[in-house]
Amino acid sequence: MNAFKKDAFHFLKYFSLNAVVFGFLAFVLWKTNGLGGSLSMNATVMLLIPVGLVTGLVSATAFHNASHGNIKPRRLNALIGELTASFSLEDLRCFRVGHMLHHIHTDDPELDPHPPKGLTFFGFIMSSRQKTIECISRLYYQAHGAGPAQRRNVLAQIILFHVAALAKVVFWFLLFGKTGFLFFFVPAYLAYFFGFAHLNYASHQDDEHGVAEVSNHDGTLFYRVMNFLTSGGYYHRNHHLAPGLYNPSKLSRAKAGV
Repeated sequence: MNAFKKDAFHFLKYFSLNAVVFGFLAFVLWKTNGLGGSLSMNATVMLLIPVGLVTGLVSATAFHNASHGNIKPRRLNALIGELTASFSLEDLRCFRVGHMLHHIHTDDPELDPHPPKGLTFFGFIMSSRQKTIECISRLYYQAHGAGPAQRRNVLAQIILFHVAALAKVVFWFLLFGKTGFLFFFVPAYLAYFFGFAHLNYASHQDDEHGVAEVSNHDGTLFYRVMNFLTSGGYYHRNHHLAPGLYNPSKLSRAKAGV
């Protein structure tokens, strides 16, 4: 957050580097292996789908915890964070800033990048990306001014973010090949995307008085399985109370106020 506020080109340099690195890696793979080989479909290949789903959830959990610096030893946070960020088509620096805003301004309709109040799950998914861009852009303008140069900078950031994401898609496609990409990477990405979205949506609903409340979820088969795969990810109230825990289900009942 401090680097973002001090350096007006913090994101621009980072997104540019991502685009160049993954563009170059994709080019090397293309020249080496071509366009991903032929597509295979058989019973063995179908097993890649559940493996991808589990990998997506585990990777998302590691990505989220790396953004908090929760991986030990701490020097691994940057490495694992960048790897899992690229697998999720995200960027670690950008996610850190947006996620910090979520923790600071939890459920604020204007300042939280993804408050679900009043939205269906589909509406929440459709609005979260744009709301995150708005919140981070607002913070950028507060720190660096809101003149024409700054607005061009923000526009360039948004464009380069998507260029980098596209370069990552091409890289993973060429790395896994047509079969691996379709039956492993796509399920993994969908598990990350919808799993992370549902966790935030389900855990920030109104209480019986219509007040937004951060909640834990466990007990049903779905939540038990998801908590196992995400290291207690649906103990979201606990996470907000103790964001330094990799597995927030480990927070003691006394500290959680239960």
